[in-house]
Amino acid sequence: MPSLPLDFQADVLRVDLQHMGCSRVILLGSEASMASGGLRTALAKWGLQVFVPPEAERAWIANLASVPPNNTATTSIARLQALLEDGVEHGIQAIVATNDRLASMVQACDLPVPSLAYDSRGSVVRLKNVVFDMGGVLFRWDPLAMARRVCDSEDDAQLLSQAVFGSQEWVWQDAGAVGEKTVAWTSKTRVPHRLHKSVDKLVYHWHDHRVHVAGMEELIRDLKGAGFGIYLLSNAGESFARYEAQLPARACFDGTVVSCYEHLVKPDERIYRILLQRFGLEAGECLFVDDTLRNVYGARRVGMRAYHFAEDVDVLRAALLE
Repeated sequence: MPSLPLDFQADVLRVDLQHMGCSRVILLGSEASMASGGLRTALAKWGLQVFVPPEAERAWIANLASVPPNNTATTSIARLQALLEDGVEHGIQAIVATNDRLASMVQACDLPVPSLAYDSRGSVVRLKNVVFDMGGVLFRWDPLAMARRVCDSEDDAQLLSQAVFGSQEWVWQDAGAVGEKTVAWTSKTRVPHRLHKSVDKLVYHWHDHRVHVAGMEELIRDLKGAGFGIYLLSNAGESFARYEAQLPARACFDGTVVSCYEHLVKPDERIYRILLQRFGLEAGECLFVDDTLRNVYGARRVGMRAYHFAEDVDVLRAALLE
């Protein structure tokens, strides 16, 4: 099973710890997870104070994580209890164990602080809903490839792509501030007259040749079958109404929020809150999947878990279903 990126792992843990009101934690696991540059460093980037056992104890802790309990388990638990009690006396608010064996031993200790069992596959505790972006997640978003379909040269494709998809009007369309006619008219002012018909093809029919991300339809259906709520949160213009029915596994979606109807675009925090409020969702129970990093950060700012997607459907499947 593939491991999730460290930033994903850290974000999942951050949300769980935030729910518990804990910001000072001790991390127990392998040498790699406790070392600088590993999960310890990734957690610290979220503002958590992350501690590890003293150097003299780290090898012993790492060994506990790698071998099954034996007849010395009682002695080991007593030693672990003393170590963690000292941490609690110095302000530790929670214990994160990155291995099931360690987690079992921590739970056998009598401690006044909570513990979390976690491994590199990613905890899905309390995760109930998956929220998908559209372009770049459900289908590929490649403006230049779309422009190439409506003209005869690479130079013209570059010009058309920038004139249409790189325009401010395209952004305003997503916000519901202007319509397709305005996008087409203003885009034509940026290209030679011979390309005006190509502009119309792009503005009004760009979605006719979209390519679905391989494996995403099957993943959505499997997530739905496993009991997850499925939602769409996307920046899109008024043409969404013409191709909504062709979204992969459209029947599986429990709700959609599209920017042009809300007059808000990601990463504005308000559009994420609209999704949560409209469908009665808890932020910490939602995983948001987007290919644009600033939109990922927008979701995290309102307390949602979020994953920066790079057509790695297998990673999502491993984290959520296996």
